[in-house]
Amino acid sequence: MRLLFVINPVSGGKKKADHATLIRNFFKDRTETIEICIFGGPASGQELKKSIRHWHPDRVVAVGGDGTVKAVAEQLLHTRIPMGIIPAGSANGMAAELSIPENFEQAMQIILDGKVQTIDAIRINENEICIHLGDLGLNALLVRNFEQGGIRGKLGYALSSFKTLWQRQSLQVQIRNAQVSLTRVAFMIVLANARRYGTGVSINPDGNLSDGLFEVVIIRRLSILELLKMIRRFKPFDPRKTEVIQADQVTILTKRKAHFQVDGEYLGKVKTVKAAIMAQCLLVLIPA
Repeated sequence: MRLLFVINPVSGGKKKADHATLIRNFFKDRTETIEICIFGGPASGQELKKSIRHWHPDRVVAVGGDGTVKAVAEQLLHTRIPMGIIPAGSANGMAAELSIPENFEQAMQIILDGKVQTIDAIRINENEICIHLGDLGLNALLVRNFEQGGIRGKLGYALSSFKTLWQRQSLQVQIRNAQVSLTRVAFMIVLANARRYGTGVSINPDGNLSDGLFEVVIIRRLSILELLKMIRRFKPFDPRKTEVIQADQVTILTKRKAHFQVDGEYLGKVKTVKAAIMAQCLLVLIPA
C-alpha cells in the first residue's frame, strides 16, 4: 500500500508527540510505502491536493485534530481514496465518533487493517463542508476563545470555557426548509452530522453518519440536567430545553450576527447559514 500521512504540527498540547518520527519508525521494517506531508498555513489545501494527485496514495491519513481531519476530507470528497485518522489534536471528536483509539499503535492498526465505511458530509454556504459538527452561538464562541487564548490542550479548553460562559448571549433565529419554519430564542444551534463532541458531550444521540440526513439541535435553555443527559448519554432531551429536527437541507437566519464554527474551526460571525446533505461522499477507515 501507498500511504500519505498529513501531519498538523501545531495540533495538541505542549507534550505532543513527534508523529513524523513515530510513523517512520513504525514502517521501518514493513513493506508499505509512506509519504509525509506537513500541513499548515493558508496554501496547505492546494499543496495537499497536488500531493494526492502526484503521489496516487491508496489511503490518506490525517494526523491531528478535527480541523486537520476536515482539511483532509475536503480533498477526498467523491474519490475512492479512504481517509484514516491518527488522533493528535486538542479535540478529536471525529476520531471518537468512529471509535478510533488515541493510542498510536492501535490507531495505526486501523489504517492498515480497518474496514471502509462510506459517510455523509454537510455542504454549508456553498464553500464549506462539515463532516462532524458545526454550530452557531455558545460553542462557536468557545472555539474562538480557545484559538485566541494561546494555550493548547485540555487546559486551554477549560480556561476558554470559563470565559465563554461569562460572555454567553442568546440568539433570535429562524430555521426553515420545505418541512418546517420555526422562530426560536436559543443559546446555540448545532448542525450535527455526528453524535458527540470531542469532549464526550452527546449533542445528537440518534445521529447517523451514513443515513443521508443531518440534525439541527436547538439549545433553547442552559440546564445542568440537560448537560448531564448529554455527558452520560441519557435520552430523550426535554424539548422545552433541547429541540432536535432532522433534515436534508435547512436555512438558518439570525437577527444579529452570531459566532460560527465548523469541525473545530472558527469561521467568524454570520447571519445566514444554508446547509445541505452530501450523501455517501466520503470513505473513512474504522475498526474492523
